[in-house]
Amino acid sequence: MNGQNVDIELVERARKGDADAFGILVMHYQRLLTVIAFEILGDTGRTEDVVQEAFLSAWKSLPQYRGDASFKNWLCRILLNKTYSALRWGRLRRWLSLDQPSGVPWTETLEDTAPDADPERIRLREEHSTAVRQAVSGLPLQQKTAVILRSNGLDVAEVARTMGVAEGTVKAHLHQARARLSSVMGGT
Repeated sequence: MNGQNVDIELVERARKGDADAFGILVMHYQRLLTVIAFEILGDTGRTEDVVQEAFLSAWKSLPQYRGDASFKNWLCRILLNKTYSALRWGRLRRWLSLDQPSGVPWTETLEDTAPDADPERIRLREEHSTAVRQAVSGLPLQQKTAVILRSNGLDVAEVARTMGVAEGTVKAHLHQARARLSSVMGGT
């Protein structure tokens, strides 16, 4: 049974009030949602709040979930709505700073943590990862969102459904982001 079929079964059980089934869904998607929200918000505390709000909203909205999109896409769309809302409030109240990320970024997979890795190589990768995170945080919100979703394993069609835009728009956002990142990073 593939992941989407498992999700469908768990969603159906959760709709019938099975909190344990929903708990399994939460455990399965918590890391993905946390990484996406953190990369957009850049603040660990707000990220935890937004992810929790997204799961709570999903639980309450399960009866309205029609299954037109995969559960993962539906959940990511809820997360993006909560994240964008947090950004709007954050700007108004100056609660967060996108310039000072902390926590575990999506770029952690770029780092070589093998015990026998060359220390100089590790340092260079860390510097590169930091530069990439800073460059991504400087992208316009839609481009940043597309890059973050894509880098976390969603294909272009899933990113489009999650963002509520056409696939061509996602491709344009990704192309523009690559151009900006290449310019900012100096082709590194």
